[in-house]
Amino acid sequence: MYIRSFDPWKNKLCTCPSKFSLNPYTGCAHGCLYCYASSYIKEFFNCRAKQKLIESLQKEIKKISANSLISLCNTSDPYPPIEKKFELTRQCLKIFKEHEMRILIITKSDMVCRDVDLLKDMRSCVTITVTTLKHYKQLEPNAPSSYERFRALEKLSKDLPTGLRLDPIIPFINEYEIESILKLARESGVKHVTASTFKPRWDNWKKLKLAYPEFASSLNILYYKNGQKIGNSRYLSTDLRKKIIFKVKQICDSFSFTFSSCREGFPELNTSSSCDASHLIR
Repeated sequence: MYIRSFDPWKNKLCTCPSKFSLNPYTGCAHGCLYCYASSYIKEFFNCRAKQKLIESLQKEIKKISANSLISLCNTSDPYPPIEKKFELTRQCLKIFKEHEMRILIITKSDMVCRDVDLLKDMRSCVTITVTTLKHYKQLEPNAPSSYERFRALEKLSKDLPTGLRLDPIIPFINEYEIESILKLARESGVKHVTASTFKPRWDNWKKLKLAYPEFASSLNILYYKNGQKIGNSRYLSTDLRKKIIFKVKQICDSFSFTFSSCREGFPELNTSSSCDASHLIR
C-alpha cells in the first residue's frame, strides 16, 4: 500500500487530524542536515521514483472515502528535481481530483507552482517549509532558496490557502530569525504557521555538530544534559521548548496568523482547529 494512515511512530505529542499520507518518491534530494528520515531510510538522499505508483494508486484510491484528507508528503518531498521528468506528484493530484479528495501539500520546492492549475480547482492547501534566511545553503544545500520559496508562497496565495512551516527551530543557529521569517510570511499572503523545534536523532545530530562546531558544546548541553529523550529523538527541556514556541505564537498573534506547534506538547497554545493547516482547506 502506498497510501497509509498517518501515524508518526505513535508519538504521544502528535495532534494531527486523522489523515492519509503519500510519498510519491523514496528519499529526498534536498540534503537537509537536520533531516530525521535519513536515520532510518537507506540511501535517503538518493531520491528515486516509486515503482508502479500510479497503477497501484488507481486501485488503492477506490478503498478510501471521498473527502478524505491526504498529505503529500510527510517523509520525503513531493517536488524533488526528478518530478520534472516523472511527474508522479502531478499524476497523483489528477487522481485525487477525480476522486474528490482533500489535499495538503508539504514541500520546500517552488515547483509546486506548476500545479496550481490543478490545486486551485481542488479542496487543497499548500504549506511550504522555511527554516532560515541566512543558513539555507548550509542547512538545506540542494533545496530552492528560502527566498524562492517565499516567492512561490506569494504566487500560490493568490489562488490557494497557504501555510508556513517554521521547522525546525534550532537554538543558536536560526532561533533569532523567527520574526524576520514571519514578516516575510505575512507579506507573502500566508494564513497559518506551524512551528517545531529541532529534535535530533543520531544521524542529523552528527551532521549538525560537524557543520556548526562553534555551537556543538552548547547544543549538547541543551539536548543531552538538560533535555530529554522522547521516542527515538532528543528534545529540549519542556521549559525551553515552551518558551520558544510561545515566542512564535505571540508573533503569529500580532500578524493575525492561525498558529500551531508540531509534536511539542503544548496544544493549549494552538489557535487553529488543525496543527497542519488542513483547517484552511475550503
